[in-house]
Amino acid sequence: MNFRLRHITTTLKSYKYLFIGIFIFGLMHIYTSITSKEEVSPHLPIHHPVLDSFINEFNDIANDMFAKSKSPGAAIAVVKGGRIIYGKGLGIKKVGTNDSIDVHTTFRIASVSKTFAGVLTSKMVNQGKLEWDDKVQKYYPEFELKNTEYADRMEIGHILSQSTGLIQHAYTNFIEDGKDLNFMIEALPEVKLLAEPGEMYSYQNVAYGVIQPVLKSATGLNYNTLMKKEIFEPLGMKDASIDYNSMMETENKAVPNFPRRGGWSSGRISKKYYNVPSAGGVNASISDMANYMIALTGHRPEVISKNMIDDIFEPQIKTNIHWKYFSRWRNYKSSFYGYGWRIVEDGASTIAYHGGYVNGFRSQLAINTNEDIGICVITNSPTSYSSKLVPAFLQLLDDYKKRLEDEQSSQITVTYDQ
Repeated sequence: MNFRLRHITTTLKSYKYLFIGIFIFGLMHIYTSITSKEEVSPHLPIHHPVLDSFINEFNDIANDMFAKSKSPGAAIAVVKGGRIIYGKGLGIKKVGTNDSIDVHTTFRIASVSKTFAGVLTSKMVNQGKLEWDDKVQKYYPEFELKNTEYADRMEIGHILSQSTGLIQHAYTNFIEDGKDLNFMIEALPEVKLLAEPGEMYSYQNVAYGVIQPVLKSATGLNYNTLMKKEIFEPLGMKDASIDYNSMMETENKAVPNFPRRGGWSSGRISKKYYNVPSAGGVNASISDMANYMIALTGHRPEVISKNMIDDIFEPQIKTNIHWKYFSRWRNYKSSFYGYGWRIVEDGASTIAYHGGYVNGFRSQLAINTNEDIGICVITNSPTSYSSKLVPAFLQLLDDYKKRLEDEQSSQITVTYDQ
């Protein structure tokens, strides 16, 4: 019997491209606008029921998790295709008040500050002010370690990729005690070295701060001024700052809240980690973080170029920390550290990620580089809300893509002539 393929309503290949197109453009539908009307239209003419379902389902998950966490306050943003597709504040700035968090409420973002240091340094590299493999001592001759040879060989890239060879968290206790950065760096020759530069991952805060005098030497501007000039202002991060005084002068700010006797009590914003702003000193609203993520997904190339993104998201050193950071990530495969970023191989996708905690504030930031999508969650309490919501979002994204693919595949019909 002779069978001949007569008609295919749509081929798998066609549906593949249709899916990609729908996913990229359809998610531009705004769920909640978190910037001014001049920055983004609150109503885009692109609609798709499955895409709306994705946003609605995530909103339900975010609200449900927030209620269960009993967190005082949080803020969330999701960006896709150069647009903000979701943004909201949850809860209150301070327990015992009715002062609600909105999208311009400023939080401390803790170690997510390290991503800004990576981006800023990458910008200076791309401007020709320095190179990743330049020796630290070229710009900061005072830099010394217990092993003189290792100090001589230390490169700028080693500082930002957490591969200095120093023992983990060297002198982080000095930061907590409020010591001056110069004092802490000058004390590094007393610290034990576990490996030569570039050979092993070991997370640092004080050593990470070495990038500040390096950048000042290369540009003539102090770190805070340079960050505002090159990153905050061009990206329209109007609520962002990088010092204690600016945070205290901000009216619309969250305060830290801590668990106490089955409830919560508010605390004070401390000066801890403002002495090493590159490691943990950035203050920002969720609106600021949305603008930052839009740039990190390639939609503000005049500020953050593709070369910069490629640089900072390139894995530099293997890390073995899945037990701590990624236990809730369903498709976690392996992790690395780039320049100021954790790089996570998550199934078929690559995720650029960082989290942070300081002074009662928690933050999580993840960019799915394959899907042009990013999420940021920040809280004013030490609950696990942000660390649970981010992997839940990534899982929902994977499930949603699979559902769309299955729907398209199921519509293929084949008829035959005998």
